[in-house]
Amino acid sequence: MKIVIDALNYIASLGPMVMMPIIILVIGLILRQKLSGLIRSALLVGIGFAGVNTTVNFFISSVGPAIQKMVSIWGLRTDIMDVGWPARAAATWSFPMAAIVVIVVLGINILMLTLKWTRCVMVDFWSYNHFIFTAALVWYTTKSTTLAIIGAVITAIVSFLLADWTAPLAESYFGLPGVSFPTTNSVNWAPIAWLMDKIYDKIPGFRNLKADPEFIQKKFGVLGEPMIMGLIFGILIGLLGHQPTNQVLTIGMSTAAAMVLIPKMMQILMEGLIPFADGIKDMLNKRFSGSNFTIGIDAALTVANPSAIAVGILMVPTTLILAMILPGNRLLPLPDIAYQAMWLAAWPVAFSKGNIVRGWVTTVIITCLVLLGATSMAQIHTQLAIAGGFTIPKGLSLISTEDAGTHLLSWIIWKIMSIF
Repeated sequence: MKIVIDALNYIASLGPMVMMPIIILVIGLILRQKLSGLIRSALLVGIGFAGVNTTVNFFISSVGPAIQKMVSIWGLRTDIMDVGWPARAAATWSFPMAAIVVIVVLGINILMLTLKWTRCVMVDFWSYNHFIFTAALVWYTTKSTTLAIIGAVITAIVSFLLADWTAPLAESYFGLPGVSFPTTNSVNWAPIAWLMDKIYDKIPGFRNLKADPEFIQKKFGVLGEPMIMGLIFGILIGLLGHQPTNQVLTIGMSTAAAMVLIPKMMQILMEGLIPFADGIKDMLNKRFSGSNFTIGIDAALTVANPSAIAVGILMVPTTLILAMILPGNRLLPLPDIAYQAMWLAAWPVAFSKGNIVRGWVTTVIITCLVLLGATSMAQIHTQLAIAGGFTIPKGLSLISTEDAGTHLLSWIIWKIMSIF
């Protein structure tokens, strides 16, 4: 079992830029895909992930000083430190039952595919850490291996079903045919995004408000173009962070670059992924007629959308304000604030057909739940991190991550299992 755990930890440590091309090659070879096309798909997917990560990280590094300054200016202090999503993921993969959960969930996915209970073929092994996270939360609370495995299985089943439900929207809005997103930190919020959009349709005035990028560009001309919106939003963040003029301009240009380059990098990724996904689907559909399978991968692909990026940028100062005023919150969400904001905005803007105002309002609601969830998980998160080798900074007793709070289904299952 230790060999399996070490192998999974090694694969997880590679990150999506290296891991996804390897997975594509292995799966493609097993399913006898043409080698030349397979190599091209694998390399383009890796290059696409590298481009997206580089662009997002460049944006985050640019706005980072402004965010830190905003925290200082506003006097924001909390007693739970956000250590960032990589620490949560690494601690999760270090959980002793990680390999067992992966094997069980893989078996569940195969069983559901065989019985035609799902169309999602979950190939993103990195994201299996989401199912492991549920098991870890349950185990550290109940010390029950059985309940921990059951919690992971329920998380996987619900996520596969939600991936099926959202797959048509992923194709029609994100332009990702044959792809679905069973990652719990994203797809679990889709029902809330759907519900809120239905509510907005009932509100007089608000339901007729048009605010998608196409309408904004048509209404405001060049000022409505994504890069100009990014420039304006970036300058606003710089000014709120009391940055010097040169830094304000740098943040503005970095944000404008993110608005343009992230979707461009995603086009490269999809140039490799779509032929692979189509090939796998065609082969599986021939063997299992009428199944219409989708390839389940990381929802990071949803981030590369102009409306999601725009809402995400608006959510940077908004999230800090929420952390300061939200009753019950004790987390200061700094390390991943810009990245998580875009991530959480994806389904709200998708269900609202790109409406930035609707997307922002829904993302505010979701972020409130995320902060409260992350706060309530702090005790267990700290135990998990220490067990995974994380050293708690001096003067702190609790740590958590904004990322932990995004796992809504994990939180619900953990709370229910705690009763037992």
